Amino acid sequence: MFSGKKTTRGLRRSRRGAIVALVGVSLPMLVLLAAYAVDVAYMEVVRAQLRISTDSAAKAALISYGSGQTQAAAITFAQTVANNNLVAGGTASYSSSNLLFGNSVKNGGGVYVFTSGGTPTNSVQATATVTPTLLLTAYLPVSSFTTQQVSVATRISHDIILVLDRSASMAFDLSANEFSYPPDVSTGRTQLQCYFTAPSATASRWAALTAAVNSFINTLTARNLDVHVGLVTYAETYSFGNYSATESTLDVPLTSNLSLITAALNNYGANPLLGDTNIAAGLATAETELTGPDARTSTADRTIILLTDGVATQGNTNIAGIVQGYRQNNQIVTQVITFGGEAASGTTVNTAMQSAAQDGNGNFYNAPTAAQLTQAFQQIADSLPAVLVQ
Repeated sequence: MFSGKKTTRGLRRSRRGAIVALVGVSLPMLVLLAAYAVDVAYMEVVRAQLRISTDSAAKAALISYGSGQTQAAAITFAQTVANNNLVAGGTASYSSSNLLFGNSVKNGGGVYVFTSGGTPTNSVQATATVTPTLLLTAYLPVSSFTTQQVSVATRISHDIILVLDRSASMAFDLSANEFSYPPDVSTGRTQLQCYFTAPSATASRWAALTAAVNSFINTLTARNLDVHVGLVTYAETYSFGNYSATESTLDVPLTSNLSLITAALNNYGANPLLGDTNIAAGLATAETELTGPDARTSTADRTIILLTDGVATQGNTNIAGIVQGYRQNNQIVTQVITFGGEAASGTTVNTAMQSAAQDGNGNFYNAPTAAQLTQAFQQIADSLPAVLVQ
């Protein structure tokens, strides 16, 4: 009995010794695993911080370049913004070597692809690399790690010129009949008196156009697009007594203050609309503005939205050839809208303007009614791309 009890005590002491030995071996491993877990978490934090830094630097550079058109100033601003975003207790560095300016376009799969140096310049690619010291280096075989992040900020800027018909027919009603005025204008007046009367504020083609453009502007504003819009109107050079008209005017230069467009349209609506239709003159004025000092020629997509309620009766009537030249020489896209009963499907104006849209690399919209006109402008506004980050 005594011998058995002694053996049991020995086994217990042996087991205690084995556990102590196991703990002695395992504890360093547990410390190493804990250190590894802490530093892995730290590495993920640093990567997230670096992503925030590259995102903010790319966005800041793009916004600065869009407003100032100077890459050096954009790089300086990007670094200033990045300095407010700490990475592993410090800041990432950005210079001309890791802030690249270029162009992003959507490929067949719907993904935007960045090309350094591409034009128009609508994107900035920011690349940053950091090598921070790990937290628990005494327990790990390495003391630091290297991580890199790449961000691409793309902002599709738009310079748009509305080229709108303000010839005498825009005071007509929406029927296909020439010199057919809305009742609130025609009642009690001769046709000649109607001609020298301001268009109906509710039922004229001009009233429908004003409402449609206002809807277009409201959509642009609501979507917070980077867009500048200008207004060109056209008719013909006309003079009769105290009444006169010019063939083309730049009523509003390219601007982000879109309320100026509405004010200009309302001003025309308060006065008689006179003369025939010189579309070419309106297009020439628009091209000059889209390639002049008011335009953001290095960063913005350029678009003409051409509206007419009839065929060109003055000047160069080869509208398709004109806008094709704009597309080839200055990458200007021309969207075309025909409006009113005279521009119904199958008419001469419809056919000619459809060809113009095709040669101008734009879309064609036929709008016989006021509701369809508003819808056409809405579709154009909705088709404009905005901002993305890769």
